[in-house]
Amino acid sequence: MWVINDRENCAVQRIDFRAVTALPHSSTEAALRDAVDTALIDLLTKPNNPADRARQELTRAIVLLDEHPQIAVSPDAATAVRSAAQHLAHGERADARTALVTARGRLSAPGSRQAARNN
Repeated sequence: MWVINDRENCAVQRIDFRAVTALPHSSTEAALRDAVDTALIDLLTKPNNPADRARQELTRAIVLLDEHPQIAVSPDAATAVRSAAQHLAHGERADARTALVTARGRLSAPGSRQAARNN
């Protein structure tokens, strides 16, 4: 939404409600975000349980990245997902959680899909 002044000293302002559309999410992108969300929630809410479900979800996320190289996510997001999986494989839950927070932020950042398409 923009406020547009037609004249310098105009007391009335016209508001422009032009539609701003985001790029559509593919089902693959949605599945990737779902896997990252599930892994992160599992690590945050079950700190004393084995991270089996988080590992499964991260494996699913990596398979999605590998099988769909055209997926429109930023390289930073893909790197963070892979880093989280490596940290979790080495038992480094805190580092995996940090990488997942980074991945989630990159996946949901405004323009993240557009930036990925420009790379």
